[in-house]
Amino acid sequence: MADPVTSGINPIEVGEGKDKKTIFTGTKVTPTTGSDGNKTYKVEIIQYDNAKGEGGKVIGKRDPNNPDLVLWNDDYPDELWSDGDATEAIKQQSQSQAEGIQGQVATTQAEKQEFNKSNASPNKGNESENEQKDLTLSSVQAGVDAVAKAGESVTGTRKGGFGVHVFPNSLRKDGDGQDYLKFDMLQYKAKKFNSDNFSFSGRGKLTDRQSIGTVILPIPGGIQDSQQVNWGGQSMTPLDMAKANIALTGVRDGFSAAISETGNMANNIASSFGDNKDALAAVIAGMAAGGQQLLTRTTGAIANPNMELLFGGPDLRTFSFQFLLAPRNKKEAMDVIQIIRFFKQGMAPIRTKSRLFMKSPHTFRLSYRNSKGTQHKYLNKFKECALGSFGVNYAPNGNYSTYEDGVMTAYQMTMNYRELNPIYNDDYGDKPATTLPAEIGF
Repeated sequence: MADPVTSGINPIEVGEGKDKKTIFTGTKVTPTTGSDGNKTYKVEIIQYDNAKGEGGKVIGKRDPNNPDLVLWNDDYPDELWSDGDATEAIKQQSQSQAEGIQGQVATTQAEKQEFNKSNASPNKGNESENEQKDLTLSSVQAGVDAVAKAGESVTGTRKGGFGVHVFPNSLRKDGDGQDYLKFDMLQYKAKKFNSDNFSFSGRGKLTDRQSIGTVILPIPGGIQDSQQVNWGGQSMTPLDMAKANIALTGVRDGFSAAISETGNMANNIASSFGDNKDALAAVIAGMAAGGQQLLTRTTGAIANPNMELLFGGPDLRTFSFQFLLAPRNKKEAMDVIQIIRFFKQGMAPIRTKSRLFMKSPHTFRLSYRNSKGTQHKYLNKFKECALGSFGVNYAPNGNYSTYEDGVMTAYQMTMNYRELNPIYNDDYGDKPATTLPAEIGF
């Protein structure tokens, strides 16, 4: 194991009002050389008592299996567990600190790639650094990676720096105890295809994703959520069962076994009809024709449909919000303009320079917050959302009206979101009802 290298110390302000404080953090990177001669890197976050570096202690480390995730330990400050903004700021600062000392622990191209991977920046670097020349389409994942790396975004694309916008300006300053709705914009993160089990990996913990912009607005009236799953009537006649059994036998035991099973099923059908040869003939003819009309026409009977209500799959929740923004001064007017642009540009698809592909728009992390800035326990949570539609009414009062500088006296925004993933039973956890926290969850 090589000697670890520690970055400089940087301050971060956390909390608000009388609870506001400054903490000091640094990042330690420890290289390890494996038996194959390749290096791996452990990235740890250190908190200090002051800017001089006194009292340093490790409060978390990046998960080696999922570097996007930081594993916080018992030394992580208690007051930050519920402060998602502070936690995100510490993660981002640590990532920048690690990048600053990369040259001291990684010199070769392979080492830099492994370092970037360990620091949750696997795509950092130019095309040659990402080894695109060696990319082959030998698997589904290779094809997915090739599309992902097909080209840079066209000039003018904004991938970050959307800023933080609060309306009205007094929302989080007056201490009036008002709750709010927070919109964090995120860069879209695609899932990875696992060719071993033909499934897709997750996008990581939503609260750990880095925000590229934030809008904070008062919670509007009429908020609600609706959760649905699909159930539908399904039938499976004895003929369907017979065909399914034959197909299953073929997949499991081979083609010859399927032929044998076909004969067995024919004998079973014949024995169930007894001496009624006409009905048997109609059944067989109906199987060949793909229907049962011949059976009904010749016997007046139908095959038992075995009707049952069956689960058909989950559904995705949608959410609609409407906000009336009436600026009261010049600063609020400019904030409203930035907020409208924030949502319009954030939901727009991204073109590549080659024009061969388009990339997914940015997505959003929504959360109801109480006046202290923590998750509202008595309103629903959200999964990652896409902004499907966004409309602006520039004359919501029915009359065209502007201030002296041309800014409208009021704007009405209407937006519709849809969650990227459905809600599952395990999202609520499996603790007994008597020990569950007093919150609604999703």
